[in-house]
Amino acid sequence: MKNHQPLIVDSFFYSVSGLKILSGAYLEVYPGTITALIGRNGSGKSTLLKIAAGQMKALSGITKLNGERIYSRSLKRRFRSISYLPQQSMLPGDMNVSRVFNSFISNGPASEDSFFKSMMNQTVKELSGGERRFLEILLIISLDRDFILLDEPFSGVEPRIIERIMERINNETQKGKGILLTDHLHRYVLEAADDAYLLQNRQCYKLGSDFAEELCQMGYLRKI
Repeated sequence: MKNHQPLIVDSFFYSVSGLKILSGAYLEVYPGTITALIGRNGSGKSTLLKIAAGQMKALSGITKLNGERIYSRSLKRRFRSISYLPQQSMLPGDMNVSRVFNSFISNGPASEDSFFKSMMNQTVKELSGGERRFLEILLIISLDRDFILLDEPFSGVEPRIIERIMERINNETQKGKGILLTDHLHRYVLEAADDAYLLQNRQCYKLGSDFAEELCQMGYLRKI
């Protein structure tokens, strides 16, 4: 990893049909760390990730990569540094898993993963929701970018596969990758995170070291 600069989302503004989604949202993702983005449905989490990845264009605001300010969508420049997992499944159902493996993932730890090998003779549509998500995350990781943005990676995924996904994510941080992660399964997200932000009222609020306690104090989570 040559990059030691954070990915910075700086003053993102976005609205649609007069409805404000983001109003000056700001966050930082450092190499070698996991940053959690917490927020309720409709708070703008997916929008923020899409803008940072270049999938959508903000009304204003900049993304900083490698210390360089990127004002426009600049897809090629973003793609060199950022890989992005959308909330919706991104693989065609009739694609064979072995084709995905041979085309993208063959040079990596997945080649020795018995769980992954068990899916090789299936098509994507034959996989469970968790298996498909695991495959998509391996694909995103195989792009070998400085930063990985994951939108709801645990949605519809059983615990045993979530543990495998978290193992992969942690492996990437050990290589110096920066991970921005959002999901409603707060237990996994908050336990894994080094830093955390709450997206509320169209802005990002940096949380202190005790994420869960602060979220309870803010009325976002209930104490058990």
